[in-house]
Amino acid sequence: MPEFITSILLAILTALSLVASTVAAVRLRKDDTSGVLRRLQHALLGICVTGTGLLFVYRTIYVPPQVWQPLGSHVDGLLLIATLFAAAVLFVQRASVQGLTAFALPLLTILLAWSICASAWTYEPFKIESVWTKAHKAGVYLGSLFFCIAAAAGMMYLYIQRRLQRHQRPGPGQHLASLEATEQLIIRTTTLGFALLTFGLVCGLILVVDTPHTSLGPTWWLSPKVILAALVWLIYAIVMNVRFATAFRGTRAAWLSIVGVILIMAIFGVVNTLSDEDEDQPQFVDNKKIEVDAWRH
Repeated sequence: MPEFITSILLAILTALSLVASTVAAVRLRKDDTSGVLRRLQHALLGICVTGTGLLFVYRTIYVPPQVWQPLGSHVDGLLLIATLFAAAVLFVQRASVQGLTAFALPLLTILLAWSICASAWTYEPFKIESVWTKAHKAGVYLGSLFFCIAAAAGMMYLYIQRRLQRHQRPGPGQHLASLEATEQLIIRTTTLGFALLTFGLVCGLILVVDTPHTSLGPTWWLSPKVILAALVWLIYAIVMNVRFATAFRGTRAAWLSIVGVILIMAIFGVVNTLSDEDEDQPQFVDNKKIEVDAWRH
């Protein structure tokens, strides 16, 4: 029942986010001198922030079967990212980087749509076995939050640069930040995300080393999850040091921030695939163990 309620509410929030994305796209192409579209866009985004936040709190309090668990499943992690992502984008836009929500809303829609899939079709509670597991998941999900902001800023950077190359001036109802401010946002959010991701990967490495029979197998360092995670870490390490590596400034940094988020989504997909494969594996091992014990006795 809780997953059915979650899926229905997520479907409504996804639809609202999609409408807000459409309004934002129209604002980029047309002058909104009256401010009607801007108010509609911000109202829809505000509803999405409030809705995802309340849904996350509801799942934190009522869904876990035994103990209070903020990240009980993948859908909870996606809800956490979506809530903080939308709230952070609103704050950053008001503070320094105008126009960011127009590029963040499509990504928010993807996160919410993915949450529907994680709730309705691929729902699987996490097995929280230690403090290291909690720290690993918190680091990865919060790091992904900042990487999503960096990706939205990267898309905005490419859009502004394209307009400047075509000598297209913004209309009276369009306000976009400068390339310098957008690049600074990419670097700062990448730096925060990189620190959290590094912390999460270190905790995950401790878990793998301390676990005798990990789901990644004996050659865990060759698993797709580990290889993709290392590649993501390397990409954001480059973006974080853009100020010192002139070869990766500007357009390259924007593209790398977008590619990094795509790879993170790929990692989440690989993790879900591995967890699905592991559902039958413990039962198979237990059966084998029972057969061996019976044979010995």
